[in-house]
Amino acid sequence: MFFKMGSLIAFAVLLVFISLITVANCGTTDTIELAPTENHHVTELNSNQPYVAGFHVNTPDLNTITRGAIATAVTVSFPSTNTSYFPQSSWLGAGMFVQAQDSRYLHIDYGFYTTLVLDSAGNLFIDIGLHQTREERAPLHMPTEELVYAYSWQLSGIDKETPITLYAKWDSEGWVHYSIYVSGANITLKSINVASLPDCENIIRSFYAGNVINNPFPYGCFVQYFQFGVVSSEPIANPHWFVNLKNPMFLKEAEWRLVETAWSIQGDISYMDGSWMWGGTSYPDVSAQYYKNPLENPWEIIFFYNGQTLRPGTILWQSENAGGTSTIANSQTFSPNSLVIFSNYVLCSLTWILSTLKRIHVHTKEKTQ
Repeated sequence: MFFKMGSLIAFAVLLVFISLITVANCGTTDTIELAPTENHHVTELNSNQPYVAGFHVNTPDLNTITRGAIATAVTVSFPSTNTSYFPQSSWLGAGMFVQAQDSRYLHIDYGFYTTLVLDSAGNLFIDIGLHQTREERAPLHMPTEELVYAYSWQLSGIDKETPITLYAKWDSEGWVHYSIYVSGANITLKSINVASLPDCENIIRSFYAGNVINNPFPYGCFVQYFQFGVVSSEPIANPHWFVNLKNPMFLKEAEWRLVETAWSIQGDISYMDGSWMWGGTSYPDVSAQYYKNPLENPWEIIFFYNGQTLRPGTILWQSENAGGTSTIANSQTFSPNSLVIFSNYVLCSLTWILSTLKRIHVHTKEKTQ
């Protein structure tokens, strides 16, 4: 009888101890669950998905590439967002959009996206994917692309306002390792042997950052290799959502480097190579807060709907402001750097029109033959 009573007391103490641990861990990664799902939220290319982002600027002339970025990361959250105002079955995603290249074919590129997604039902997801693209090669080859893979996980046990850092990292064997950091813990999502996938054996095993002009006028456009921003399935035209992106960075030579200079881009010129854009259309009536406008963190953007469209070429932050020593031009200042981007906008718009007219001409000619 004494033994049974002692066992019951010990069991009761154990239950109390377990309950205390559960309470202590409430809101930590012990309560977070990741469930694979086929409900993918694919960030498309050259589509009607609205898109707005910041992008890494290497030099003011937008013509310097950073090769060999082994990994990229950005921290995302959805503060003060009410999904009951979202259009039915819509979703809002935010994250990083980066490019890799092919060692054998100059016209083949690879677009990787890693996003945190919030849908109209209030559910959170992590979505990753890879597009392989083939650029237009005048006069005969039209641009083509295919989705190589897409994976999704639904997150539960976490608030949408909780910051989540997204990671994508290469290894020397051709694998890309996806993970997140949330509430003090690293969580592995998936590792994919990209170099072993069909038609991907020649991929250069790193990401690119910086910028480059692709081809001379009139068929040229600036390519932005490392972008970080917002995309959605359709325009979410109400003031009840906010997307916070912080600390975009890339890993090079074993050192994490913050994006020291970032400008804005819209989806109708968000080129990841000479032919393909993330999203494909601008995000109307969406603006942003950024450094000194009025944010104090020089590596942070908050996108939100307020009826004012963020102009491409807005300086979000720049390297000399990393220590907060000078003032960045606000969104109303049309700086020389903005002139570069504006001319880029006109140039790429003309390129798009000419390419479209050429495709229509070829299609009409084929129909009449």
